[in-house]
Amino acid sequence: MGRISKKLLLCLLAVSSLTVSGSVYADSEGSEAAPQAALAADKGTEPEKAKRYEAVEKAELSAEDAEKYLRKIGSADGFDVYIREEKFEDKLWDAAGGKPKSKKDYTEEQKLLADKIAELKKLGRLVAIDTKTGQAAASFKNGNGCDEGELWVSDAGRFFVITDKDETKVIRLRQVVSTLDSKYAFISADGETLELLRKDMKRPDEIFEYDGKEDGKAVYKSESGSFAWLTADKKHFLGAFRRGAENDSFRMLIDDRTAIFGIENKETGYIWWSSPLEASQDRLATGLLADELRSSNMLRYGVPLSRSGNNMLRSGSETDCTFTVSDIPNGIRVMYSYTGAGFKVPVEYTLEDDHLRAMVKVSEIQETNSANIATEMTVLGSFGAASDKEEGYFVIPDGSGALVRFNNQRTLQNNIYQQRVYGADVTAVPQNRGAVSEQIYMPVYGIVKEDNALLAVAAKGDSNAYLTANVSKQSNSSYNICNFTFILRGTDSFYMSGNNRDKYTVFERGAIKSDDIEMLYYPISKKGADYVDVAERYRQYLLDEQGVKIRSKADSAPLYLDLYGGVMKKKPVLGIPVSLKTSVTDYGQAAEIIGGLRDGGVGNMVVSYNNWTNDGMKNKVDTDGKPSGKLGGKSDFRALADLISDSGYSLYPVSDNRDFRSGNGYYSFSDTSVRVSGSYSRIVSYDKAYGVPDGFRKNLSLLSPSYYPEIFSDIAENYSKAGLSGAAPVNLTASLYGDYGKKSISRAKAEKLLTEGYAKLDEKLSGGILADGANAYALPYVSHITGVPETSSRFDLFDEDIPFYQIVLHGVIPYSAAAVNGSPDPERALLMAAATGSNLSYDMIYEETGELKDTDLDGLYYANYKGWTDTAAEDYRLLAPLLGAVSDSFITGYEQKGDIITTEFSNGTVVTADLGAMTVRYNGSVIELGRNKEKGES
Repeated sequence: MGRISKKLLLCLLAVSSLTVSGSVYADSEGSEAAPQAALAADKGTEPEKAKRYEAVEKAELSAEDAEKYLRKIGSADGFDVYIREEKFEDKLWDAAGGKPKSKKDYTEEQKLLADKIAELKKLGRLVAIDTKTGQAAASFKNGNGCDEGELWVSDAGRFFVITDKDETKVIRLRQVVSTLDSKYAFISADGETLELLRKDMKRPDEIFEYDGKEDGKAVYKSESGSFAWLTADKKHFLGAFRRGAENDSFRMLIDDRTAIFGIENKETGYIWWSSPLEASQDRLATGLLADELRSSNMLRYGVPLSRSGNNMLRSGSETDCTFTVSDIPNGIRVMYSYTGAGFKVPVEYTLEDDHLRAMVKVSEIQETNSANIATEMTVLGSFGAASDKEEGYFVIPDGSGALVRFNNQRTLQNNIYQQRVYGADVTAVPQNRGAVSEQIYMPVYGIVKEDNALLAVAAKGDSNAYLTANVSKQSNSSYNICNFTFILRGTDSFYMSGNNRDKYTVFERGAIKSDDIEMLYYPISKKGADYVDVAERYRQYLLDEQGVKIRSKADSAPLYLDLYGGVMKKKPVLGIPVSLKTSVTDYGQAAEIIGGLRDGGVGNMVVSYNNWTNDGMKNKVDTDGKPSGKLGGKSDFRALADLISDSGYSLYPVSDNRDFRSGNGYYSFSDTSVRVSGSYSRIVSYDKAYGVPDGFRKNLSLLSPSYYPEIFSDIAENYSKAGLSGAAPVNLTASLYGDYGKKSISRAKAEKLLTEGYAKLDEKLSGGILADGANAYALPYVSHITGVPETSSRFDLFDEDIPFYQIVLHGVIPYSAAAVNGSPDPERALLMAAATGSNLSYDMIYEETGELKDTDLDGLYYANYKGWTDTAAEDYRLLAPLLGAVSDSFITGYEQKGDIITTEFSNGTVVTADLGAMTVRYNGSVIELGRNKEKGES
C-alpha cells in the first residue's frame, strides 16, 4: 500500500519571559525565608533568582511618635494599634499654641510638628506598632462594617484588624500567611488559628483551628467540616478544601475559592491535583505564569479587526476571571466569567466510577463582546503537573510513542513539544514543506510518578486538539507540564502582493463549530506503575467505551504485501511528451509474485493493491472498482483474486480518494476543500532537496469531506458487487481536515462523516478495512493496520522511544510496521518486529525500478520483487512461529536496557531481542538474524 508521507509542520511555542510589578518575594533582609521550591539543577550551583516577592508594608512610624501623636485603642498578637482621630491635626496645633497663618511664621518646633503631621497623613487611620521592634508594621486606611464591628485591611494586605464599631477597642489582629499564596488567608501569632476573608476583603469568611501535622502539612479544621493546609513551617498557605463527591475508590477535594480540586485515592491517599498547590511559591515563575499554573481553565481569543489572535485569559488571575462553584450530581460546575473580554465558559467536573470527567459544552460558551472571538481553550492545563523535586515522565503518543522525563534539562524554548492530534489540517497548505515527523494517532497522554500513573484521554474535541509538553525551566517555571489545548475556531494566513513578509491572520467565520470538549483522567495506583500500565488502561478504554472489536486471531501471522499496479509516466509521442498509463505490476505479474511467496512458505498473506484501476493511476476519484485494461482487464484480475482467495489470503484493493484531479463527476473548482482564508486547498508536491513547491508537478486538489458519504457508499456498493471482500481507503484513515468554505465542515464534523463511512465499509465488506496508519476514531472499524510507526518523531525534548501504539493494539487488531525492504536497516526492522509483535510488510513491483523515474512512485526505488521475494519468504518462515504464538495476546511488559529488549505477553511468552547480537529468544528457541550469520532457528 502507498506510503503516507507524514508531513507535519512542527509548531514551536515561543514562551517569553513575563514580568509583573507589585509583589515581593521573601528574599530581602528581614523577610521570611523563601521556600526551596526550585533549586538549581546541579549540586553546587546557585539557586535561581526569585522573580516574585512577598508584598511589603511601607508604613514608617516609631512607637514613641505613635504614643505621642495618636490614640492607642488596644493590643493584639504582639502589636499595639493606634488610631488617628478625625481632627487630630487641629488638636496637635492647639496643644502647640495654635497654627500660624503663614509657614514663614513657623518656629523650629512648629516646622517639626508640621512635618510630623504631613508624615502622619500619609498613613492610614490605623497604625500597628510591632512591640518587639518599636516600629510601625502596617497602616490601615479604611474599615468596613462586619458582624463584629469594623474590619481593617492593611495597605499592602499583610494584616487585618477587627475593632468594635466605635473604633475604641481592638478585637483581634491577624497576619497574612503569604501574599504570594493568597491575600485572603491570615494566621494568629501563635499559629493556632487560621482565618479566611471573603473575596471582597470586607468581612471574615471562615475560621480554622490547628489540628496537628499530617503528611508533612499543618492541618487546620473548621466547624463546617472544611479543612485547610499550610506547609509544615506554617509559612505558606496551600488551600482550604471541602470534601465533595466520592465513590468506592475516589474522593474529590474542592477549594471553592480558587476552583482548584484534587482526586484522592481512598486506598492509598495519593491525590492528583488540578493545579499544583505550591505553584504560587515557584521561584522561577513570574506572577503571570504562576496564575497560569493555578488556572483550571485558560481561554485564548482573537480580535478579527486587529488580526490579533494571541490574547490569553487565565482563570487563576483575578484580573482576568471571576468564577462561581456550584455542586452538581457527582461533582461541581464552575462558571468562569472573563467579563473584561466578554466570555463566560461553564465547565463540569464529575467523579465517575474510576475516573474524573471534565466537560465543556461549546454551545454554552457565551461571547458577549462582538469584537472578540474565542479561538482556543485549555482545560485543566496543569493537571498532575510535576515539580522539579519529583521523578517521573510523560508518555507522549507521538508516532510509536515517546517518554519525556521530568527535569531533563532540555530547556531551550524551541524544544517545547506541541503537535496537533491526528496530524495537521492539510487544508492549510504551508508555503514550504515543514519538518517531516510522525503524527499523534491517539488522543491521549500519560503521567508516571512515584507508584502512580495517570491516563488522560481527550474523549471529545480530540479532532481539534493539540498536545503540549514541556519540562521544568523550559516552562519558565519549576514545573513539568503536559496538556491538551482545544481549537474552537481555526485560523489561517494569507499573503498580500505576493510578499511572504506581508502575512495576515484570518479566523474561521461564524459560531463555534468544534465538538464539545471532554477530558477523562484515569488514575492508576500500582507498585512500579509505568507506561505499559498507561497503555493497558487505554486499551481497556477502547474496548469498553469506544466499541473497538478484538479482530486478532490465535496462531495468525500474516505477511503484508503492498503491490503497485500502474502509474502515469511521460513518454514521447511524435516527439511530444505525453502522460501515459504505464504498468509496473500487472495482474499476471502480481499473481507471479504472490505465487512465489506462497511457494516459499508464506502461509498467510494480506495483499493490498495500489493503482489497480485507470482512475487510481490518474489520481481521479476512484470508487467504481473496475480493473484496468492496461494491467490485464477483468479476467486477469479475477484470476488474481481467485488465486489469493484459494490460497487462504486476503485482498484489499486500494481506493485512494483524498487528493484528486478533476474527473468522474468531481471537479477541482467545486468539490475542493476551502481554507479558512477562503482560497482553494491544493496539495503541493515539494522539491525533495529544498522543501519548496516543485513547479514541474501539477498540484492535486483536496476532496471536500462533504463527499465522504457518497464516496464510501459507492466503494461499499461497487466493491461488493465486484465480489471484493475488503477495501483500503489509504489516506482517509490517518488524515483529518475540514472544509471552511460554504460547506462549513469542521474537523469534528469531518471525523463524524469518516466514521459513518468506515461503518458502511465494515458492514458491507466481509474483510472490512485495511488501514495504512489509523487514527483512534478509525480503530472500531478497521480489520488490519499497516505502516505502524516504529519510532517517534524523535524531537529534542524526547528521552526515549517506546512502542505505546503497539502495546495498546497488540492482540486487538493485527498490524505491521513499515515495509522491511524500505528500511535502511532491514535486520533491525525484523528484530523490532519480533520485540513489538509487528507482522512483516514488504513493498513490491514487478518491473525494474528505473521505470518509476519522474513518476509519483519514484520513492519505491527499493521495491523490485526479484531482490526481495526469497528474502521475504525466508524472514516470514523465521518469525511467523513467534508472531503466531503471541498473535492474540496483549503486551503486558516491555523494557529496553541497552541493546536488550524484553517483551512479556499475556499468554506467558517472553521475547528477548538482542539488537547487538541480532538474536531473538522465546520459549526456548533462538532466531539468528545477523547480516553475516546463517539464518535459522534452533
